[in-house]
Amino acid sequence: MTYGIGTDILKISSIAESVADLNDPFVRKTYTPDEVALITSRPVPLNSFATRFSGKEAVFKSLNLHGNDIRLNEIEILENENGQPTVTLHGNALRLAEQKGISRILVSLSYDTDYAVAYASAHKKLSLIPSYLFAWR
Repeated sequence: MTYGIGTDILKISSIAESVADLNDPFVRKTYTPDEVALITSRPVPLNSFATRFSGKEAVFKSLNLHGNDIRLNEIEILENENGQPTVTLHGNALRLAEQKGISRILVSLSYDTDYAVAYASAHKKLSLIPSYLFAWR
């Protein structure tokens, strides 16, 4: 069952200065070491930094979180063996998602010349008992 959806669009050049230095606080607070390793292995790392940032924002929105509930590096977007982006939550992000009953998060990432875009959907486990049965007392 879908819990929430999120989308984000980002002008790629808006983060160029922040990600130029891998020791920049923005990079450390936003990306995990595994994400940085994956991103920097790409031909154009800036595009990958931007799509993952946009993906994290979309995931945040799909979880219906507020302001400072989590840090963005608690949302990790890597890839499976087929190159499909996968979301792993850590720390407070994982705890809050578990409290909400979230069992799966899907994300789609894309970019063009100037913009990165992402879409995420958070899903709860589907109950095998029809919801109308819970209304009976």
